[in-house]
Amino acid sequence: MTAPDMTLPPRDGDLTAAERKLLTAAITGILVDLRTGDAARDDPAQAGTWDTARIVRAEVLTGLLTGDRTPEGGRLRAVKLRGARITGFLDLEATTLVCPLLLWECRIDEPVSLADATAPAIRMGGCRLTSLVASQLLTAGNLTLNASIVTGGVRLTGARIGGQLNLDGASLTNLSGWALAADGLTVDGSMFCRSGFTAAGGVNLTGARIGNQLDLAGAALTNPGGRALVADSLTVGQSMFCRGGFTAAGEVRLTGARIGGQLDLAGASLVNPAGAALFADSLTVDGSMFCRDGFTTAGEVRLTGAHVHGQLDLAGASLVNPAGMALFAEGLTADWHMLCRGGFTANGEVNLRGARIGGRLDLTGASLASPGGTALNLDAANVSAFYLLPRQPPGGAVSLTNARVMTFHDDPASWPAVLRLRGFAYDSLENHKVSARSRLGWLTRQQGGYTPQLYDQLATVYRRAGNEQAARKIAVAKQWRRRRGLNPLSWLWYVTVGYGYRTWLAGVWLAALVALGSWVFSRAYPAHMVAIRSQPPAFHPVAYAFDLLLPVIDLGQKSAWQPKGSALLYWSWALTGAGWVLTTAVVAGLTGILKRE
Repeated sequence: MTAPDMTLPPRDGDLTAAERKLLTAAITGILVDLRTGDAARDDPAQAGTWDTARIVRAEVLTGLLTGDRTPEGGRLRAVKLRGARITGFLDLEATTLVCPLLLWECRIDEPVSLADATAPAIRMGGCRLTSLVASQLLTAGNLTLNASIVTGGVRLTGARIGGQLNLDGASLTNLSGWALAADGLTVDGSMFCRSGFTAAGGVNLTGARIGNQLDLAGAALTNPGGRALVADSLTVGQSMFCRGGFTAAGEVRLTGARIGGQLDLAGASLVNPAGAALFADSLTVDGSMFCRDGFTTAGEVRLTGAHVHGQLDLAGASLVNPAGMALFAEGLTADWHMLCRGGFTANGEVNLRGARIGGRLDLTGASLASPGGTALNLDAANVSAFYLLPRQPPGGAVSLTNARVMTFHDDPASWPAVLRLRGFAYDSLENHKVSARSRLGWLTRQQGGYTPQLYDQLATVYRRAGNEQAARKIAVAKQWRRRRGLNPLSWLWYVTVGYGYRTWLAGVWLAALVALGSWVFSRAYPAHMVAIRSQPPAFHPVAYAFDLLLPVIDLGQKSAWQPKGSALLYWSWALTGAGWVLTTAVVAGLTGILKRE
């Protein structure tokens, strides 16, 4: 920055009364208060109406702070000034301040340069600045801009703050660039930008290192269509708070950031409909991440490759990006729970492909909508407990391809119309009220048609739970789905022996046919039954029916007696044919031929 022309620091004879007072007070560190007591008149925004008795020239402050002007009495203790109008360019670039600079409710007409400066402490509470440049600033104590108003932006590039950085209530405006540029900033303590802090033009904290907390609770960052907050590779030793009415118009970036405690975005509002509302790929949160209690976004929320060591809580959140991803979190890891319940709403796809959730993924009462697309993508994910219990059926497909869960909780009332279940593996089904028949209907929602693995998986889970009857029902249904398009006799194997899973059906058929045959031939004898041997055994209708039905057994009835008349003859042939079919089906079922894929 090029400084305007300046004269040499004025000598004592050239000082105004306010400047003389400040020079004397700096020895003991006493505050020089130039306010009138009228709150309206003392507002720094009204500094243009202040009289000359409240003016302090920037070159006087510079001379004091650099030691070029040392008053009689020795070393300065602190420069404390309140309610003054500071004129001229306050140029402290590459200087070492010999004492703290403490300003309250002052108006600074021209830019302040602290580039490459070193200071024991700087405070500018309630001040109104035109611009502030503080790149490579080093302070041994605190840097405070409490309730300050800055027009033109603040630069703290590479600065190091030994204590706290307090920007509570500050108003920063720089629509052509960064309102606050603090990339590379190091703060040994905490950084506070809360309580009405506003920034028009974006805040840059790229690569910054905050030793304790970063508190942006209630802050309002505005840079529509651009980046409201850029904090790539940010490191925060403790927690980061963006709650309590925090708003951002523009992208919030936390790519590669590391938060040592919790990341709290509860109740925040992030708006960037043309892009990402929250871009936090590879984010690491050592505690929990809270995006609940009215958290809303317009634009994509990206958490690709992020790692939350606690829980990721989105209960009651509203994510809106209907043309794309509402939540894009491929490869996300949450060591504990991921909670998308309690009115969670996603208008746009929720993509958790390859995610790892150590606890439960809870979608109880959620609303998922991506019409014509995929509402939920959980492909190749690994989840301990999955609660797919949305408020109503998702508006779009649910993809669980190659996903792996330990316990699966669902409800037929909220099943999606389209499912992708190929390779979906689960250890147990927790809703025991759902019948095996209903589960078969669930499998038919598989996009792409019949998939053997789905039936095998379901049958295995039933068998593991000790429900062998349900497991057999699933196995029979599998064979029916497989064979009905391949074998025109599939229905015959189904009704006779249940593809080998219900061979007892053959006994039922045999008993029914024996009873029917016995009834027919008992009425045919003796008029319509003819002996074909010279000394036939006595005719027994039951034994005759058995002899016709069982091709491998000879009871001597079929070889001694023959029905007379075409109707009875055809009936005997039908029983013989039925016997062969039953015998073949039983043999095939017992040997496992019908069960083979």
